[in-house]
Formats: sequence, C-alpha cells, structure tokens
Amino acid sequence: MAKIQKHNLHTVEVDHEALDKKIRVHRRKVAAVVLVVLILIGIAAVVTYIYYQNKVYSDYEVISSVERNDTSASEYTEFQGKLLRYTNDGAVYTDASGALIWNQTYEMDHPMVETRGNYVAIYELGGTQVYILDTVNLQGSIHTTMPVQKVSIASQGTVAILMENDGTSYLQLYDKSGDQLAAGELHVQNSGYPLDLALSENGEKMAVSMLDIHGGTVKTVVAFYNFGAVGQNAIDKIVSSYKYEDVVIPQIRYLAQDTMVAFGDNKVILFTGAQKPVESKVIELKDEVKSIFYNENQFGLVYDGEKGSSNRLEIYQLSGEKRQELNFDIDDKKVEILDNGELCIQGEDSCEIYNAKGICKFKYQFKEYLYKVLSGNMQTDYTFILEGETQKVKLK
Repeated sequence: MAKIQKHNLHTVEVDHEALDKKIRVHRRKVAAVVLVVLILIGIAAVVTYIYYQNKVYSDYEVISSVERNDTSASEYTEFQGKLLRYTNDGAVYTDASGALIWNQTYEMDHPMVETRGNYVAIYELGGTQVYILDTVNLQGSIHTTMPVQKVSIASQGTVAILMENDGTSYLQLYDKSGDQLAAGELHVQNSGYPLDLALSENGEKMAVSMLDIHGGTVKTVVAFYNFGAVGQNAIDKIVSSYKYEDVVIPQIRYLAQDTMVAFGDNKVILFTGAQKPVESKVIELKDEVKSIFYNENQFGLVYDGEKGSSNRLEIYQLSGEKRQELNFDIDDKKVEILDNGELCIQGEDSCEIYNAKGICKFKYQFKEYLYKVLSGNMQTDYTFILEGETQKVKLK
C-alpha cells in the first residue's frame, strides 16, 4: 500500500494595511497618468482650435460640382441649409447636390422672398399673389384684392401683408394655408404712411413703422400689435406705440421672439418685451448706413468709407452692445452672417470670410459671377454658388 505523505500547511498573515497602501499608491499613479493624458488632449484641442481660428486660406479644392442653367434674373437665398433659386417665372428648391425638393411656378416681374424657420413667402411688390411654402411643398397661397407693399412671415407660417389702395393702407394676417386671421386699416391722414412691418417669431406680435409728415416735420411712429390674449382688450390690438422726431425708420425686424430692432436713418432702436414691447436701447449713428445684416443673435451696420479709405462695418449684440468693428476694401454687394456664425462680405466676383475673432480666414477673386456663399458642417467646408455651377469645396 502506498504511503500518504503529509504536508504541513503554514499560515501566512496578510498585512492588510500595507496592501491597502500599495493599492492606493497604484490608483494614484493611474489617476495621475490619466490626468496627464487628459491635460495633453485638452492642450492639443486648444492648440488645434487656436490654429484653425487663426489659419488663413488662399485657395480651395472642389469636392463636387453641379452645373446649372441660370438666367440674368436668377436670385439665390439660403433656406434651412439648402438652396432656393427664384426668377420671374418660378422658384426651385434644391439641396447642395442639385436634387430637386420642390418647384413652384408663377409669373412675377420682380419676385421677393421672406424666410423664417421652416417657411418661405414669395411675393411681388405691387402684385396680388403670395405663396407660402415649407421645406417640403406648397402650403397655401393668398390672392389679395389690392397691391402688396410688404410681407412678413413667422416661423410657423403665419403671414402679415401690408397693402395700399387710394391713400389707405390695409394690414391683413393669414395662416400658412392662406386663411385670413385678422384685418385692419391704416389711414394716412391719421396714422402716417407705413414703411415696414415685422412679425414676431411665433406670429403673435407685429410691429409697424409709419412715417408722419403732418405739421411740416418728419417723424416716425412705431406701433406694436398683440394678437394674443393681452391685445384683446387694447384698441385695434395696439399695446404700445413710440414716436421719434426727425427720424425715418424704413426697416424693422424681429430678430428674436422678444426683441425687435428698428433701423433708422440716424439711430437704431431696440425694443424688448414678451407682450408689450418697450424701448430698451438707442444707438445714435454718426455716419450714413449703407446696408444692414442680421441673424437671430446679432445685427450689423455697413458704412461707405470716405474717399480713399476702407469701408467699415459694426456688429452689435441684441443688447445693443457693439461686439466688433471691421474695415474692408472689397466693393461689397452683400454682407451676411453665415449659418456657422462667420461673416461673409461678398462682391460680384469675390468674397471675404471672417471668423468670430474678426480674422479674415479666406479671401478670393473668382473668374465667374458669385451669387451666394453657404457654410458647411466643418470649418473648411463651403458651397459656392457661381454662375452656371454649384461647387462644394474645402478651403486649403
């Protein structure tokens, strides 16, 4: 029979305190390594961001292009990141690759468009037809009995129309299907001559700028209408009104739901208020404004440079504080804020693109007529709408 060997087992005492200490030290080392890696990644990200923020591009690479058949009457605007082309016989909405989304035919000598949110209104100054479309198709049309002077659209498709006939102006409000919601009259002898109107984003508030020349003096009245519950008990739904002596205010815009900006010939006036707008800021202008530009977060003023000097522009926050001032030499046809927040100064065959810090990141002279510049998803991606061709490009 085999003998069974006996082994003596020795008990080993574990020093839990020392083991815990080693684990803590190891964890601290791992945490330190992770922290260092995260710091290095953060530094790299900041350096990369600063590099691209300050990088200047002088050329571009065409990623893809689509040929187009333009007419001399073609105009282009951006609508929800895609391209809207309109002429005197119709409007075509396509994506950047040229794929058709919708096509709306009409006959207008000088068509005009107003966009807001997912809706666009197409009309003609002095015409009697207004078309309301979204990003999919036609939603409604309005046939007026009097010549259209101004149109404003809200983000849900509500449309305000200013009309004029025999010295009397008429205001009418329609939903996106073309059904009338409200109507009223403005008599020149009482209210003055309407210059512009603006709907708030939700279509509940409306502002009207009216020029009054009675008594031998020039003054502008800015009246605010409220079509909600607050305006039900107000006379003619007017909840507030402001008069400005020796000021002509030809353009007014609701840039945010509760902020309306009045662009006058010698001052810019900001109004704020959810229900009854009040004057919140007045910017006195020393020089004559050549043009304005804006988006929902800011607005800008463009001035002609004096003889032999650069043109100038100023950008303001909706609080009325000046954010930026730029000088530029390009003979500008259009100044606008791109979807990515950058500033584009566009000439007939040239453009300059400025980043948020005011650095000119791209300047280029094209061989063809330039209709439009669209920004892309990346900092170097753009779409150039040139005569006869749409180019998706990458700056280099």
